[in-house]
Amino acid sequence: MKLIRSIAFSGVLLLGALGCESVVEDLNTNPNEFTDISTELLVNHSVLNMASIAESEAARIAGMWTDQFTGSDRQYISQDDYKVDDSDFDGVWEDLYRDGIVPSQIAQEKAIAEDATGLLGIAQITEAFYAGEAASLFGDVPYTQANQATEFPDPVYDSQESVLRAAIALLDQGFDNTAANPTTNTPALAITGGNSVLTGEATWQELSRGLKARYLLNLRDYEGALAAAQESFSGVDEEPRIIHTTTNFAENLFFQFEAEQRSDYLTFTGSYLTGVLQDSGAVSRADMKTDDANRLAFYTYTAGGFLRLNTNPGGYFAADQDFPVVSYPEIQLIIAETAQRTGNDTLAISALNKARNYWDALMGTDDYTNLDASDFDDDDSLLRAILLEKFVSVFGTPTFYDIIRTNNLIGTNLDGRSTPAQRFLYPSVERSSNSSFPGIKSLDDPTPVNM
Repeated sequence: MKLIRSIAFSGVLLLGALGCESVVEDLNTNPNEFTDISTELLVNHSVLNMASIAESEAARIAGMWTDQFTGSDRQYISQDDYKVDDSDFDGVWEDLYRDGIVPSQIAQEKAIAEDATGLLGIAQITEAFYAGEAASLFGDVPYTQANQATEFPDPVYDSQESVLRAAIALLDQGFDNTAANPTTNTPALAITGGNSVLTGEATWQELSRGLKARYLLNLRDYEGALAAAQESFSGVDEEPRIIHTTTNFAENLFFQFEAEQRSDYLTFTGSYLTGVLQDSGAVSRADMKTDDANRLAFYTYTAGGFLRLNTNPGGYFAADQDFPVVSYPEIQLIIAETAQRTGNDTLAISALNKARNYWDALMGTDDYTNLDASDFDDDDSLLRAILLEKFVSVFGTPTFYDIIRTNNLIGTNLDGRSTPAQRFLYPSVERSSNSSFPGIKSLDDPTPVNM
């Protein structure tokens, strides 16, 4: 991946004849070409681009491969059936590197020069997000030499674990740099600070802890993930969400894809997720304490022979539906899983109930009665209930990581595969341009942390 920082400077043609200089001065200077960009704008971009991972192509592919979604038309039928090649992942790679890591790193350089500690912390957190997602999706990836095209035109691939550890360390630095400042009586930086992209009452520190919990979970550090998740945001209203409106190009990205760009490509038709939410059927989880009918209607609607993403007003994928970077259910279900795995079933059940109650709060319903220890035969049934709740609550990459990490403990439909797809494929842009390319990997090649 040859990443080149491009801040362009217009040249001026020097003719040498002093008498002619005033005539041609600035002739070749384009007033519309950027010569610099503000730190605030760079940070805003690095935050905005998080949507490209949370609710765009990466989330759609991950969702199809866990059978949250179904590919129902054109190339999505093939992709749903794992018939992909490396060029299908060029866009995801660009979202992570060119539009993610690069502006985050440049923003940090500028923030340091300007002594803008809060902006520095935000950019550290966004860089950690992109690095953590890249390593989690692809395995070994360029990182220490990335975005240094002059010195390292063919950046080496760092180990998956080292990149995840580096992302976690960067999250800790971002945590410190967005902390309260008692000297100036400044509170911890709110998630709405430094950008016009996010809403919610959380702080950047709490988001950093939520991401840290996600990546420690990917590393199977259950005690560490539990501690980080417990330091993250704890209220439904605190959830850091990407703001969406009905204004053109500001809509929810699932809405844009389904309603405006590729209608019928991505649906819920026949998906395992909707089977779980049905009130009957082989995989339904409906019982006296669990009524998923309203959630199913919140997610879906039927039209044209498809069970579609509910992009209608008020639906979960509506144009103006804000979308979480890290959701409240994800945090609570990380707490639930890691508490169960470390021997605290009481905490695990409490966190599971909070994740379920979230949907009643969001939809204005009363569908989820609190569970207790008598509802589970053993630890295995509790763990499966936690992972199943996460599967029907958290769309995209985090659930993809869970299915791989647990070897599909919940038993979702893998569309003919006996084991989960293990990774995204390295993109064709890497194969064709980076001499450090580690070789073509198949979907069956586990990433190092999952071997």
